[in-house]
Amino acid sequence: KGQSPADPGKFKRQLYDMWFRLYHRDRSGGEDSCGFEHVFVGETKHGKEIMGLHNWPVGSSFIGISPEFEVALFTIIFLMSSEKMTSVVVKVDEYMLELVVYRHGSSIGTSYPKLLSSNNRDL
Repeated sequence: KGQSPADPGKFKRQLYDMWFRLYHRDRSGGEDSCGFEHVFVGETKHGKEIMGLHNWPVGSSFIGISPEFEVALFTIIFLMSSEKMTSVVVKVDEYMLELVVYRHGSSIGTSYPKLLSSNNRDL
């Protein structure tokens, strides 16, 4: 859709800037956060409160998929819009999910799935 450069080197730079370029999450701090850290590794606020860590069951997460799939999925959603927050509702088997991506300038601030509904009685 023309949202990424065809040149592999430029595309890798775009992915790096989106996921790994450091930025200020807290206005009083330095450039100490990035989307990948927030979503997949987690970080602390003032050394106490855990933030992010969406790839583990702290807030919401996919179970049984690879980080590569999540990075690809949320990268596509990020590139679809320039809004501060973009959400997409999808149906996967019997599950209705909302996929959410928050923008932090030209980087990903956070991304996560939300289960909206399921016709699976075991949940």
